[in-house]
Amino acid sequence: MDSLKTLMDKKEYDLVIKLTEKSEDSISIFYRISALIATNHALEALKIIKQKRKVLQSRLSLLVKVHIELLCLLKKFDEAYEELNYYRELPYENQETEELLRGMDKYIRHEERNQYYKKEVGQEEISQKLLSSDDDSVLLALDQIRSLPLEPYIMPLSRILIDHPRQAIRTLTLLLLVSRKYDKEVSFLHIDRLIKVIPSQLEEPFSISGFKDIKELSSAFQDAYRDPSVSQNALHLLSSYLIYLYPEKTSLTFEEIITIFGYLAKEALRSEDCDLEALCSKSNLDFDRIEKITLKIKEQLKNF
Repeated sequence: MDSLKTLMDKKEYDLVIKLTEKSEDSISIFYRISALIATNHALEALKIIKQKRKVLQSRLSLLVKVHIELLCLLKKFDEAYEELNYYRELPYENQETEELLRGMDKYIRHEERNQYYKKEVGQEEISQKLLSSDDDSVLLALDQIRSLPLEPYIMPLSRILIDHPRQAIRTLTLLLLVSRKYDKEVSFLHIDRLIKVIPSQLEEPFSISGFKDIKELSSAFQDAYRDPSVSQNALHLLSSYLIYLYPEKTSLTFEEIITIFGYLAKEALRSEDCDLEALCSKSNLDFDRIEKITLKIKEQLKNF
């Protein structure tokens, strides 16, 4: 579970969703629900709560809080009151749950009132944030747009794609258009060259030849290093690298990916057995070649 918490802390929500596709334990399911909410898939999160309610009831106070807050987020206030009454009828054994149930009525009423008086953030304000020189403001605006019509923001988004100094921000903007199936051609500054792409036709960034999905890739790191910290860091570094390359894909082989990113993870963790040459020897890889590739990737990630 620590690996899922680490990924959530690092906002690797898509990875959490992939890794918990077949999870049946309550904690993993709660992480999946949180990741879906964070990626604006609140209705799917609500569906999972209804499907897995019996499992999730083993942590009743957490379920009540997540379920009621999600219903309020979706503006389903009548349903929130109904579900709260359902939870009140269940047996519970601690004061924490009792106090939570008692306070949820007030929470629903507060959210219901806020809905009526909430002031929508204007298009002009969001556009100004998108064109800000402050990265946090840009990221906040990109997050706000996820649930809004795209058309009013195409101009500032197009400017980010070609003008923003950071590759990470440019790529996250492109990925927003990809997730929204934007079907018009846009220009995108990919590292040091301008390319033309149609977002709706692009694949997701985390598909790698030879790996069925991220879960399989995570298992490969775990099998190779037998160290959860190394595996998690290797997967995080690889994810950043794939986003850096996007929409291009890596040409690295299975052995090269496991060796290079395992080494980089060990280096970041200052492991005592951090030895690239030894890792290359173990996988029958050309050390000189892998060393050059590794140095280049380190530099790319530094600039990312």
